[in-house]
Amino acid sequence: MIEKLEKFFVSIDLTWCDNLGKDVHTSPSYQQLLDFFPNLRELIQEGLNNDKFEYIRTLRHIFRLFKIYFLLKAGNFEYQYLSTISLQKIREKIEKFSDMNELYLPLILMYHDIGRFYDRKVHAYQSSKLIVERNLFDCFPLSDLEKLLLRKVIEYHLLLATIYTGESTFFGILSLLNDHEFVKLISYSGKSYADLFVDLLELFTYLDILGYPYSRVFDHYLKYYEEINNKLKILLKLWPNYSEIVLKAKQFSLEWLDWRLAGALRIFQFVHTKPHLTQEFYYSILRESLRPECEKRGITFQWQEVKKRFLPHIYKFQLKYALPLLMLLAFGEFKRFRLKENQKISPKLLQFWILLSQEVTRRGLSEKEVVWNIYFENLPFWSEITNSFIQKLEIHRLKGIINAAKLDFDEERKEYNLYLDFNRL
Repeated sequence: MIEKLEKFFVSIDLTWCDNLGKDVHTSPSYQQLLDFFPNLRELIQEGLNNDKFEYIRTLRHIFRLFKIYFLLKAGNFEYQYLSTISLQKIREKIEKFSDMNELYLPLILMYHDIGRFYDRKVHAYQSSKLIVERNLFDCFPLSDLEKLLLRKVIEYHLLLATIYTGESTFFGILSLLNDHEFVKLISYSGKSYADLFVDLLELFTYLDILGYPYSRVFDHYLKYYEEINNKLKILLKLWPNYSEIVLKAKQFSLEWLDWRLAGALRIFQFVHTKPHLTQEFYYSILRESLRPECEKRGITFQWQEVKKRFLPHIYKFQLKYALPLLMLLAFGEFKRFRLKENQKISPKLLQFWILLSQEVTRRGLSEKEVVWNIYFENLPFWSEITNSFIQKLEIHRLKGIINAAKLDFDEERKEYNLYLDFNRL
């Protein structure tokens, strides 16, 4: 199957993948792709009926993913933002898993986003759920543990990327450890499925980003991704000592805090791509945005004290698709760009984080060491954000949204879900 699939994608042009239109489902290439995965025919048709926008976007992404995957595998992928050394490292990671089982990566690439046809906000979980409900992996020669491994990579495929962008933290690993299926996977003594999970997650994340023509991957991504990889492995190796994992995950999250806050400034994308774009440069811009607000209130500005006093719960928050909003708060617009040496940002970015942290205390939940998933409801897709929406993003309105947000507790996963409704703007 894999040889035929690879041959099929050799015949497809990358530009064609990036320009798939609304009639993609009528193209011969689309039909040929589904010949390799016939159990997706009905599901993808449902996707077309449910949400045509997500349907086209997802298929375009899948086609591009496969094309780049096979180019990398063959050593034929050229990319202006990555050095030959970095491309070779990614290729070696691909070879490692191809040698282990050539089905692993193609199955992850094909099935990871099928949940988008039903619920974009929790699509990774939906993808995993659909695989189980429709027995989508049963036709492939995989062991039960291998099926579980691939499904859990799919279910948590955003974890590493969102730790990197600052939307999530290492504390989010508690969601995995409250998942009895994931615990079953990492508790198996015959093979280190925890390490396989993390390594597959890292490799998939490179591919996933490259699967969007507007995204960029730079050489420094490999350094930071490998650091996140190592920290996740450290945490998983502590299992089954849950309390020790909680403490270590909190420590890692707080050590990563400045980077996380700077995610809205796109530190993850552009750090070290210009001489002045150091980590400290980004951190200083963050700090200086809040200094006048503190001084206005008679608060002596010391960054470590500000974090300790006003952001004590920030490590608990796992934000879902928050980056565009955070960038709007920082800059008043959403765009991907390198900061200038004299760049200024709005204090609203840090004020928003402070309001979130205060909400944990306001609701009397300060002592609970559990994950808080933050969902942004009725928030426009990043490409549909208007000036009138941006003008409404004032702190008093954001405070009202946070204070009025619906909160529920997931008894099974042992975590809170907070729903911020932007229809209240």
